[in-house]
Amino acid sequence: MVEEIRQYCPWSYLAGADTVISSISSFILAMMHYPEVQEKAYAELMDVIGPGRFPQFSDRESLPYIDAIMKESLRWQPVLPLGIGHSTTEDSEYEGCLIPKGSIVMANTWAILHNPEEYPDPDKFFPDRFMKDGKINSAVRDSSTASFGYGRRICPGRHFADNTLFMSVVSILYTYSIRPLTGPDGKPILKEVKMTSGSLSFPVPFDCQFEPHPSVIPLLRD
Repeated sequence: MVEEIRQYCPWSYLAGADTVISSISSFILAMMHYPEVQEKAYAELMDVIGPGRFPQFSDRESLPYIDAIMKESLRWQPVLPLGIGHSTTEDSEYEGCLIPKGSIVMANTWAILHNPEEYPDPDKFFPDRFMKDGKINSAVRDSSTASFGYGRRICPGRHFADNTLFMSVVSILYTYSIRPLTGPDGKPILKEVKMTSGSLSFPVPFDCQFEPHPSVIPLLRD
């Protein structure tokens, strides 16, 4: 048992590191392209936390819009667009189609999270789609139900990844304003959103700048 733990732990760490990095990178890319989302998130942070301290995990229940940004980040650019293959343990039939035992089945996570019937205008980064009356709308499918996998092969580190993503997102939004670089003409340089292709998807490398909010500078100095 100890030897098995030694073998699996490094791979679990590497898998979690890559997926969280991809999610945070997609979030940063979205903030650069949708500054109005940043402004609304920062307003919520100032209203709930104020300028005197950094966010804590215990603040999460009081920050529904930040939670919505997380959900939209996972939906907008899923880390594993086709999920992970599942093997059928017995013959199955789906809508008249026989799926023999031992078949490899791939769930199209991208299609699920970009279904316009559930998520209108799916290519747009729009956290408000998860909100209603200032709270998370439970009637909208939570993106985590698809982004972390399904059944017995669901991501075993999903809760840790979710908590890590929350603290990363809320800390970045509280501390910095994310902006595109500007060209010689003073205009922002915004390139088309592109992702790498593969089982694990990352944003194509992009440039941006992090500008600390004036209210947080004293905290950073302390």
